[in-house]
Amino acid sequence: MDLHITAHGRVTLVSGLPKMFDYTVCPEFQRQLAAHLDASPAVLAFDLTGVEFVDSSAIGSLITVRNRLMASGGSVALCSIAEGVAKVLRIADLGKVFSLYPDTAAALAAGQA
Repeated sequence: MDLHITAHGRVTLVSGLPKMFDYTVCPEFQRQLAAHLDASPAVLAFDLTGVEFVDSSAIGSLITVRNRLMASGGSVALCSIAEGVAKVLRIADLGKVFSLYPDTAAALAAGQA
């Protein structure tokens, strides 16, 4: 996994997540994000383009990131969510935990407000 992390004003966009976002990639996911979390971005937006599956470990990793950012006044957004992943997020009622957007443009625009 090779995350692509770019700053767009108040929003830091993370893309390049794997098709199968599961327990096997979570340690590397956390490692690659660590330095960027230290910078405490206002909004960290995850572009889920191409992600077809998430397991509880992946969701837990995202929640850990969210909790860390919230401690410094930040937030996490998810965008470009495939229907199968969206279904998992709905079942887990995670629309209350993350800001959800249909695409990266919407996430970037909302984060600048």
